[in-house]
Amino acid sequence: MYTSIKVKDSTKKKLDVLQSKFTIATGRKISFQNLLDKISDYALLHEKELLKKLPVLKDDPAWSGAIDWGEETDASKVDEYLYN
Repeated sequence: MYTSIKVKDSTKKKLDVLQSKFTIATGRKISFQNLLDKISDYALLHEKELLKKLPVLKDDPAWSGAIDWGEETDASKVDEYLYN
C-alpha cells in the first residue's frame, strides 16, 4: 500500500541529489520509494541523534498558553459541541 506525501521543492531537489549520489557511488539505480524507505530506516536506527536536531515542542507556537476568547464554556457539553 502506498500513500502520497507533499514535500517542498527544495526537499525534493535534495532527495534527487541524494538519489543521484547513490547511483554514482554504487553504480545501481535506486527508486525514489526505496530511497525514502532507506532514509526512514536510517532515521529510526539513529533516532536519538535525529531527535536532537529537531525543534523542541516548547518552541512551537501551538504549544503556547491558552488564549482567553472571552466566551463562557461548559465542559459538560463538549461532546454536544463536537458531535452535533
